[in-house]
Amino acid sequence: MTSPLEDLIRTTLTDLAEEAPTVQDQLPPAERRARTRRRATITMGAVGTLAAVLIAAPLAIAQTGSDAPRPAAPTAPTPAPRSAEPIPSPSSETPAPRPPLPGPSTPQTPPPGVPSPVRAVPSASPAQPDAFRLPGVPSPIDTGTPRLSPSPR
Repeated sequence: MTSPLEDLIRTTLTDLAEEAPTVQDQLPPAERRARTRRRATITMGAVGTLAAVLIAAPLAIAQTGSDAPRPAAPTAPTPAPRSAEPIPSPSSETPAPRPPLPGPSTPQTPPPGVPSPVRAVPSASPAQPDAFRLPGVPSPIDTGTPRLSPSPR
């Protein structure tokens, strides 16, 4: 019927099966970890997209320029412009008028006797582009006009 070798194999396998610990099913924890990872990936993608929109929207609106009309907003009353001169009080005497402040378009000249910090540099006129160039020395800026080289003597 059965050989002694088959009986030995059967008893050995039975002993091993009784000694082995029971293993829980690994599928539910793996599925749970996969769902958690998928949720975290989708959430981080949504947060990144939202951050990009929140950053890019004001920049895109600012790039449209001033051609588009501004959105409607309540108008606040504008205060009257204040003058730079102080208003004298009636009890004080009128001070002497101040000299005008130099503006950005007014050239500032030093007082007489003080040397000017700006040095006068002669400039070449457009008719003479090579006025300050040494003969035989190439110009760092090519003007496109042919130049004569000195004759070898």
